[in-house]
Amino acid sequence: MKRKFSVFICPVFVGIAFIFLTTSLMAQTPFEHMDRNSDGRLSRSEFRGPPPAFGRLDRNNDGYITDREAAGTRLSGGMDTAGQVRTRPPEKKSTELIYVDTHNHLVGRRVMGRYDLEKSARIAIEAMDATGVKLNLLMPMPQTVNQDLQLYFEDFLPIVEQYPNRFAALGGGGSLNVMIQQALREGHVTTAMEKKFDARASELARKGAVGFGEMTAEHFSMTEKHPYEKAPPDHPLFLRLADLAAKHDLPVDIHMEAIPEEMPMPSRFQSPPNPRILKPNIAAFGRLLAHNRKAKIIWVHMGWDNMGKRTIALTRRLLEENPNLYISIRIASGMQERKVVKPTFPLDKNGQLKQEWLELFQKFPDRFLIGSDEIIKPANNHPSAGSIRSTASMLEQLPKKLKSHIGYENAYRLYKLKK
Repeated sequence: MKRKFSVFICPVFVGIAFIFLTTSLMAQTPFEHMDRNSDGRLSRSEFRGPPPAFGRLDRNNDGYITDREAAGTRLSGGMDTAGQVRTRPPEKKSTELIYVDTHNHLVGRRVMGRYDLEKSARIAIEAMDATGVKLNLLMPMPQTVNQDLQLYFEDFLPIVEQYPNRFAALGGGGSLNVMIQQALREGHVTTAMEKKFDARASELARKGAVGFGEMTAEHFSMTEKHPYEKAPPDHPLFLRLADLAAKHDLPVDIHMEAIPEEMPMPSRFQSPPNPRILKPNIAAFGRLLAHNRKAKIIWVHMGWDNMGKRTIALTRRLLEENPNLYISIRIASGMQERKVVKPTFPLDKNGQLKQEWLELFQKFPDRFLIGSDEIIKPANNHPSAGSIRSTASMLEQLPKKLKSHIGYENAYRLYKLKK
């Protein structure tokens, strides 16, 4: 009896194996496998991942994940089940690669004192190919004294050299920003500090940095291992950086929450490390901008507003008063699940660009860029994953000429990039 059962089961097993092998050879992506009705989108009932992931991928909150929203993620085959990046191109590419995304971060494992960023770079390229992004500007996060993360401009050079038509890099987040934080701790700026600061800025320019960043004047701590950083925008070393930026004709990329007056820290942010009371910074930011009008200052992350004070009125006033101020736009992925104040978010609940923001862009077409601020890990599982796609997709809602200004022309001009 046992022998007969074995004979019977073997053909069945072979048949199942054949079906599995055939399916594997077809290289069906998880998205295609879940898309039971083949309509090019996934409903919540079709999606087989964790519910929070659906919310992050459904960037316009319409109840569906489209193939474009899934591009570059595990759903599109960007990662296989073992966590390895596939070398094949994405299933669907944008018809044209034109955009310049001016603010992103690659992270990876540290090997022999250097970061291995190759897997993260390939994930970024897949997302770029799927969304029309031709060039991506990389930079170290703004770091502080004795931070575990020590990521420098030089860590990005192998990627820039390997993919010269897809990446360029800014520098200073791991060095110049740390020097400012050190000066604040010591309570003064010495001549030796100034010389070291000047030397590093000149070295970055000489090595090919296209800007100084990411710098910060007000950076909230989001997790236990994420530091709180603050520096007055008119600190002597920030003013010195403005002079150096003008000298080398390189823009400064600065992260700063808008704090127009003394305010309590929102309760959703842990204190410490965040302070209980926030000090105003807008007036000091104005002094930084006025210090050297030849210094191009890019205030990043418009759309990522944790205080609800980065309003259209404030943005318009600062742009009118400061001809050397530029703004980069970030439409973060999964906004419904993020700690973001939504009234100052540029999109409405249906994912449509608000009319008042469109009018602001139209009034200052030469002053805005995109900078999605996606932190791209080898596993592609950071909460910001998908921000390249969601930021680039906002451009599709703009009139053609305005889209070209914000999408790439302003970036080529400010960063002196090669086309």
